Amino acid sequence: MLGPGESRQIVIVGGGIVGCTTAYYLTRHPNYDPKKHSITLVEGTRIAGAASGKAGGFLASWAYPSCIVPLSFSLHEQLAREHGGEQRWGYRRVRCGQLAATGRESTRDKGDAKLGGGGWISLGKRDTAPRRSREEIATMLPGDVDWLLSETVDTFEDISDVDCTAQVQPYLFTTCIAKLAEERGVRIVLGSVEDINYKEDARPEETVPSHRSLPPGRSFSGRVVTSVTYRDNTTSMSYTIPASTIVLAAGPWTPSLFPWAPISSLRAHSVTIKLRKPLSSYCVFTEISVRGNNTSEVTSQDSPSSSITSSAQTRTICPEILTRPNNEVYVCGHGDYNVPLPPAADEVEVSAQHCQELIDAVASISDDLRDGTVTAKRACYLPTVLPGLSGGPLLGPTGVEGLLLAAGHSCWGIQNAPATGMLISEIIFDGEARSADISTLDPRGII
Repeated sequence: MLGPGESRQIVIVGGGIVGCTTAYYLTRHPNYDPKKHSITLVEGTRIAGAASGKAGGFLASWAYPSCIVPLSFSLHEQLAREHGGEQRWGYRRVRCGQLAATGRESTRDKGDAKLGGGGWISLGKRDTAPRRSREEIATMLPGDVDWLLSETVDTFEDISDVDCTAQVQPYLFTTCIAKLAEERGVRIVLGSVEDINYKEDARPEETVPSHRSLPPGRSFSGRVVTSVTYRDNTTSMSYTIPASTIVLAAGPWTPSLFPWAPISSLRAHSVTIKLRKPLSSYCVFTEISVRGNNTSEVTSQDSPSSSITSSAQTRTICPEILTRPNNEVYVCGHGDYNVPLPPAADEVEVSAQHCQELIDAVASISDDLRDGTVTAKRACYLPTVLPGLSGGPLLGPTGVEGLLLAAGHSCWGIQNAPATGMLISEIIFDGEARSADISTLDPRGII
């Protein structure tokens, strides 16, 4: 906790939604004083340049981890109400369901349909839909989901109504929150962080090793952060920012600056489709069996209901379909580890084959989606905490004085960012998280 009159130099590394909400809530904390406290956010490419600008923006009160989800879901509504989120970043309540379907055979050249090697990994948002009869389906398929071809649907099940699920447009949400933080005094710098610098607690200030000089073990006792060094994107010159507190919110790139963070990177693809008419407000998790001539075998690395399988006759593909305002639909697929994380967000490799799989799958169950115009094909990397640990995210002190983690949110980064930002601001200004019990997410219990 900051003492009376104590100043603090805070540096946030990462301009995705987690870094931006952290900056926002720091400037809203009752103890924040722009005359005493400096806040600098350093982003390597551009605000929302990675997953935060390419995500679906689905929000759910049943997401995970349960210790922060209710707080964050509520904060999303508060932010939208306070700042006009419905108009500024497309906040709205949506319904959610899951379906299994048998798609129409694609008319596209089957030679283009083959996937690259390796299975796809579930993003962990769905359950297995029970099989039901056609008669039952006719009564279960909601009337406002008239954009699905009922003859292709094998099962449909409602997951939640508008009380439990909502959405935002992530790029607009992230950039608006960054702007709101900037208006309260946050300085945003575009540049690649090269080093986090430290000192020994008992040593004079001038002996400042970089993060690479930390011991290989897991004991960081006596180390204190002193500054962040970055290379400016415009001048290509290196600058050092003094820091008494550093928040690492660099998503999958976090381990490049703090190698002890047990975070891996999962690539996920998505497409956006512009339609001729608006669709009902819905998120639909799908399992679509598609007829085709794909003879390559894609084995499951997860449950059979949440991966791509294939044979000479059929392939099962599991896109998530999220309708948006302004006649747009967002479609994403499962993750893969086929391509390693690149050094920067603007170097992410997009697989045209994976994107086409998504397009063909949703077109096979909807005329509206088939007749729409594909406006973007994208890929991003999700930061996931290594299996067998807490499940993530990791929020709070690291054991190095002044260094906090806010990373490892997996597919729920947009959903859980507001709670993350508020809790990190409390840790910095109050000395502890007060709005939720996040003891199970403490990085010191893992690293």
